[in-house]
Amino acid sequence: MDGARAKKRGAAGFDASKKKVEEIHHASALVGSIIEKGFSSSSFSSSSSAPGYASFPKPSVLPFPVARHRSHGPHWAPAGAEMDVDGNEEEEEDKDDTDYDPIALLANPIERKQKKGLDFSRWKELVAEESSSTEPVSKKKGVKPSERRGQMEKKGSTPAGSSLPVISTMEVSTAIEQMDETGKKDLPSDMEVDVFPEVASVEKRVFEAENKGHSAPSLMDDIDAENIARLKEMSPDEIAEAQVEIMEKMDPGLVEILRKRGKDKLGKKGNGVMLEKSQLEMRCDPLDAGPKSSAMVGLPGQDLVPSGAVSSSKWKDWSERVEKVRELRFSLEGNVLEINSSLERSSGQNPYLGQYSVQNVAARDFLRTEGDPASVGYTIKEAVALIRSMVPGQRALALQLLGAILNQALHNLQKGKIGDNSGKTNPGIRIVDWQAIWAFALGPEPQIVLSLRIALDDNHDSVVLACAKVIQCILSCDLNEKFFITLEKSPTHLEDICIAPVFRSRPEINDGFLHGGFWKYNTKPSNILSFPGKDDYESDGEEKHTIQDDIVVAEQDVAAGLIRMGILPRICYLLEMESLPTLEECLVSILVALARHSPTSVNAIMKCPRLVQSVIKVFTKEGGMELYPSQIKATILLKVLSKSSKEICMDIVKCGAFQKATWHWYKNAFTLDHWITAGKEHCRLASALMVEQLRLWKVCIKYGYCITYFSDFFPAMCLWLSLPAFEKLIENNVLDEFTSVTREAYLVLGALAQTLPNLHSMEQFNEQGMTFSGDNMEVWCWSHVTPMVDLAVSWLSLKALPFVSALMGQDKKLVSDVQVKYASCIFWVISSVLHMLWSVLDRIAPEEMDDLQDTPLPWLPKFVPIVGLAVVKNCLMNFLGSGDLDSEVFHSKGGSLTDVLCSLRHHADYDVSLSSVSCLHGLVRISSSVDRCIQRARNAYCSEQQEGYSPKVADKILGEGIIKWAQNDLKGVLKVFMTFLQSECHIMQSIEMFGRGGPAPGIGVGWGSSGGGYWSAHVLLAQEDSKLILDLVKIFPVELDKNLLVVDNRHPEKDRSGNMTLALQEICSVLRLCSVLGPGDRATFAKALRFLLQVPILKYLTFFINNLCEVMGIKSSNLQYKEEEYALFHEVLNSHFRSKWLDVKKKSAHKIDKNNDRHEVSRANGALETIHEDRETDETSGKYSDGNSLLIEWSHQRLPLPTHWFLSAIPSIGVAKDSSMYLSNNDLDVAKGGLFLLLGLEATFFLHSDLEESPVSAVSLVWKLHALSVALYGGMDVLLDEKSRNIYETLQEFYGKQLDQLRCKIHSSLIGRRIKFKVTPTFIENLIEQFGAISYGDLVYGRQVALYLHRSVEAVVRLAAWNALSNAHLLELLPPSTKCFDEAEGYLEPVEDNEKILEAYCKSWTSGGLDRAATRGSISFLLALHHLCCFIFNTSSSSGKLSLRNKLAKSLLRSYSQKQHQEGMFLSFLNYRIVESEELVKRVELGRRLEVLKEACEENSLLLAQVEKIKAHALVS
Repeated sequence: MDGARAKKRGAAGFDASKKKVEEIHHASALVGSIIEKGFSSSSFSSSSSAPGYASFPKPSVLPFPVARHRSHGPHWAPAGAEMDVDGNEEEEEDKDDTDYDPIALLANPIERKQKKGLDFSRWKELVAEESSSTEPVSKKKGVKPSERRGQMEKKGSTPAGSSLPVISTMEVSTAIEQMDETGKKDLPSDMEVDVFPEVASVEKRVFEAENKGHSAPSLMDDIDAENIARLKEMSPDEIAEAQVEIMEKMDPGLVEILRKRGKDKLGKKGNGVMLEKSQLEMRCDPLDAGPKSSAMVGLPGQDLVPSGAVSSSKWKDWSERVEKVRELRFSLEGNVLEINSSLERSSGQNPYLGQYSVQNVAARDFLRTEGDPASVGYTIKEAVALIRSMVPGQRALALQLLGAILNQALHNLQKGKIGDNSGKTNPGIRIVDWQAIWAFALGPEPQIVLSLRIALDDNHDSVVLACAKVIQCILSCDLNEKFFITLEKSPTHLEDICIAPVFRSRPEINDGFLHGGFWKYNTKPSNILSFPGKDDYESDGEEKHTIQDDIVVAEQDVAAGLIRMGILPRICYLLEMESLPTLEECLVSILVALARHSPTSVNAIMKCPRLVQSVIKVFTKEGGMELYPSQIKATILLKVLSKSSKEICMDIVKCGAFQKATWHWYKNAFTLDHWITAGKEHCRLASALMVEQLRLWKVCIKYGYCITYFSDFFPAMCLWLSLPAFEKLIENNVLDEFTSVTREAYLVLGALAQTLPNLHSMEQFNEQGMTFSGDNMEVWCWSHVTPMVDLAVSWLSLKALPFVSALMGQDKKLVSDVQVKYASCIFWVISSVLHMLWSVLDRIAPEEMDDLQDTPLPWLPKFVPIVGLAVVKNCLMNFLGSGDLDSEVFHSKGGSLTDVLCSLRHHADYDVSLSSVSCLHGLVRISSSVDRCIQRARNAYCSEQQEGYSPKVADKILGEGIIKWAQNDLKGVLKVFMTFLQSECHIMQSIEMFGRGGPAPGIGVGWGSSGGGYWSAHVLLAQEDSKLILDLVKIFPVELDKNLLVVDNRHPEKDRSGNMTLALQEICSVLRLCSVLGPGDRATFAKALRFLLQVPILKYLTFFINNLCEVMGIKSSNLQYKEEEYALFHEVLNSHFRSKWLDVKKKSAHKIDKNNDRHEVSRANGALETIHEDRETDETSGKYSDGNSLLIEWSHQRLPLPTHWFLSAIPSIGVAKDSSMYLSNNDLDVAKGGLFLLLGLEATFFLHSDLEESPVSAVSLVWKLHALSVALYGGMDVLLDEKSRNIYETLQEFYGKQLDQLRCKIHSSLIGRRIKFKVTPTFIENLIEQFGAISYGDLVYGRQVALYLHRSVEAVVRLAAWNALSNAHLLELLPPSTKCFDEAEGYLEPVEDNEKILEAYCKSWTSGGLDRAATRGSISFLLALHHLCCFIFNTSSSSGKLSLRNKLAKSLLRSYSQKQHQEGMFLSFLNYRIVESEELVKRVELGRRLEVLKEACEENSLLLAQVEKIKAHALVS
């Protein structure tokens, strides 16, 4: 009924108005070889039926599969196997009255695409053809191959799942050669079994080849089979004799070459099928799914190799990894099974595997109609095909199998190392490649999304429930929610991030070829929604939106494909039918995952009729007083929908959904005993529900709604805000449940505090009204603050908190992990309390008004000093190291809270580590806020004497500042977290692969990245560390040492005050934390920029630049800048980096119109639109935290940052001029500042090698050199300024020395290494064109161009640069070798062996392009002279390049004969690097070279005369 209608809308395959079942093209590609249930043959055969005629579907085939008793015997067998059954009786039992012959035509097996290259998979059949010649002639006489082939076609087809091992004649001959070399005279006893098994007939081989998409055997196949057959008939002695005979007739060198080639090919293919006997005898044991498993994945016809042995650095290698998954078989628990039957079939050990008999009939699997029925387990494709079964139990079993496989893949991916996507394993450890399994399952071949969408329309509850669980697993619902639950515990969490799969746009010249482009959705948002309309059908009756379109979208993005297939109306129908509670929970969980996908998905959910109303009914069913897990999921869904936009949140509040979802807080306040007596399970459900209700309320508060509900909810909140009786909670094991509600309650109070108007400024209140615009704006009242502060301060008394006081004692080692976990729950509460107090204090003295510290506050609330004294009183920080304080009063014996939190940061449990970091962050924030309030209200401040305190001490600490007295303790915390960040800074760079967020089109964790990728607690912990470090470096301002200029320039590490060392560590840490920031950390990156570009830091960089020039002797210069120039650098660089990396890509108006036109054309053609790199498709793009949305999209922005982000300022000048044809002063200032910043950072970390690997040195030298080139791409304006020119030249010399050191350090391995510049020939040509047009042979410009001729640069770039210089006649403008980047040896060694480059050198020589270069001593002439001379005179006769040598020599001789002015050049060529001091050696070498030239002339008399001529000149000289 309604389910069928939902299926019709989702598949978009039927038109209700026409009432006609149309033929689905390529039906076999959609449903495999299984006939779709419910389709009659008439629907496909009768094309002339009336349009209005509609027939009910009739069963067209036998029920799939036929469930019979095993005693009846099998009703079919694999093709080519003879059944041991009497045909007559069995055929009668299998008869059916249904005429299924016409429909059977559509059940042909899917033909695989023919792969390129030789295929030796049919070697057994080829052997059988030759071995059949030994059979009696009577059996073959008079029977033609074509007739035999026809007989085989009538018998049946080969199972698609079976496969044969791969072997070739080369492998056999290589094995025999190896045997002969070792002196063995006898073949192994198992060689006949492994290499030459018997095969039934050649007809089977021919027919199997046709079924697999291969053509008939070729002549090479026949020769190969004949050779193998002859080798089998020969004895070992005969083989050895034949080998000796062949060796005598062939050239030994050729034999060696062939043998090496065979070994190389054999190595590439693996070990073929040379299986050890022990491997063949292995049984089908399930592999351990854990990471410690040393199991092996066996594939039919292949050696047992590590599943992840190949590297994923290239897409080809990744494809090979995924291809291996096709033949993997899985148990019902989702574990990978080793293939035993296929190995035995390939080795011929089991004669019964090709047929059924009494011996093996019990092994038949009645659930499988494809592949090998006797094989163990199921492949992924077999499980997907089984979803189409007509037996409900089989459909449910197939879905449960898929769910088990995907669950195993997800959880094993989580156990992997972050960013380890290579698939490599340790030697000897062979594990399952779950990453490839996940990618294959969600890939295009199984078409799992389409099958799941069809299964969701099933009319059996068990099938629908199993299908919902598989969809829930594919969308990674549980793992995603686990991540977001952890994320929302952090008080600094503001917005959620969309989990739709995305990929990076390609680097372009507009970005200076720098990586880190804008992210784009895998599928366009416009392709997600496909609603039928009046123009949905063409005039000829064909549909625009087809099932194939849905499949294509699902291949790109699973969630998008499900929405496009109409899953939302189906879920709505199932919820309205009051499904089982388990199914209801799964369905709502799926909706949550779809809502987290993207804003487009949220709009689809909101626009789906009755869907949100159906979810709201979950709260009111059966009176609404009982607790159900589905209510928790429904609350999460409302929260996620509300975060997407302010308008949706307003609709949810207005329709009453908020009141129904938060009914728990309207109940009368109850006691702790009443809550505990309800039981552990009730406490768990009630706690989870109340936490989500509070989070929903917090979202509404951030938009300015539901603030007035505080008076209604406060009575019920009092229980959770006050200190409880911890003994009862611990005794009943509900401490975690209670503290989770308390934590969220204080986070809600923190959100309420942020809506408070500024206590001393009504103007601030009016400004806040702009953020929450509208008539429904609400604010919290200051009259509610004081009671809340009193309750919060009570949680700062650490002595009253169990487990925390134990950790602060002296016996920390005696504290168990269970106690640490309980302490972690309390630390989360303390963290939320501290951040709530910070929010209140920030409304008294806002943090952004630090520059207005001279403006005093008229009065100060009494609770401010109370909060400050609570920090001091309860030993939250250590004050002993900063003054003469009494340790008995101000310090506990076990240490301060900061010491405990730093030690817990090392804990292996991520939740414990996160709670400690969050608590430390709140402590730093509240200490700064208390100091700021008291400093600005110093005149109005009146300290009150507290019990147990001396008034003088209290006044001193609060008056001078908590931060000042605890600075030693906080500096220790900063150093600890700097160490943590050092090991975390590379985490984000390893997540991106293949240009996408993951190898598979899932969502969230389903991106398929090892360890969860970005969606992992490890990444979250690194980002929390970064936020804490930024707040710590902010409270320790960088101070420029007054004696800085007096320090010895050659020993800048002599830091007398310690300020320089601290500044260096802070600079390094801030650069590192920039590399771990995600899309939600835009504000963090802005803070990092403010720190890095402040004037004191820039002055430090100037000092280090001058020291670098002195220490390395690069250039003696005293670089000095004025205060105005430092301020200018700060302004322009800050503006550039923010606009470059933080701006959101928006679509211009003319692009919108252009895209709309393209969209109409695309729809007219009935095809999906192309994702263009310069197009944006979603109206919601570009909206970030502007008060209207708490949802951040990965798409349309650039974060995470690439490692070389700080280089973007340098090429901006070239990019700007190339795109706009003019250059502004701001662009030039940005380039100057970028050069200064780069050199300053290089000098800083070079002079302080005691620091660990710096973020600057981690950037490849290629990117730095390329940035310098792009700066000259649009002109040489940057070189016209004297200071910038000096900096540019210093950078060249500095990188030149680095290149020279690298070459000297790894000279032996550098030959195989090349610097790969990701540039196009057009870029090289334009750069060289600019060099010739405006540089006038400028030395700095010329040495940058000459860089592309360095021997370490890849050959393609060197060839393009040389050709461009030669064609433009600019070779003579290049500088001499002594003034180039590197030493001359870097350009000359190793000797050039690229044929095209050598010919380009020779062409420039003969055309006269090097004449002026020789006169000026340019590096170009030295390059051509060196490489041509070394190649021509040192090429041996056995190198195979004699023809090229002769060709080049003759060209040079002809040029010499025609151009007499090149005589000096040719003499230099002839005498190059000949020792002049030793006359005898000189004559011998000169004579040898002349003989080489004569040999190259190939008896050409004219050229020989030129050799004699040059000989005479050479002897005279």
